[in-house]
Amino acid sequence: MTSITDAALPYFSPEKTSLSLSYSAESGSRPVDAVIFAGVSLVLGTACRQLFNGTRVPYTVVLLVIGIVLGSLEYGTNHNLGKMGHGIRIWNDINPGLLLAVFLPALLFESSFSMDVHQIKRCLGQMVLLAGPGVLISTFWIGSLLKCVVLPAAHFSI
Repeated sequence: MTSITDAALPYFSPEKTSLSLSYSAESGSRPVDAVIFAGVSLVLGTACRQLFNGTRVPYTVVLLVIGIVLGSLEYGTNHNLGKMGHGIRIWNDINPGLLLAVFLPALLFESSFSMDVHQIKRCLGQMVLLAGPGVLISTFWIGSLLKCVVLPAAHFSI
């Protein structure tokens, strides 16, 4: 008779993952650091949204710059950001599929909820033109450019 611990489990045990072992053993970080980083990021995002609301600077660009600065400070200064740095490193090693599955529905909902229906009705023809034939034409020209200029010796068969 096999015990429950010997059976194959459909998930990974937190004690056996390389992520938890590498962070807890080497640097003393904990999963709480990832939550702290996420909370600080939400506060920074909210503050940027409020500060740059009436300006011509898109707040997404400001968030990009803040992310680049925080990442550069963490990876360029021998890990001097403390718990924030540990959180950055934990979030850096997250599975991209999981990140997409968790955040994409919320982002799509927010974007669709804040859409202006009248603006979409006015621009529907242009959107369909760019989404259909525009993508096909762009794909053809980029593929032709790659085949003729960048990779002339490569042989492609369709």
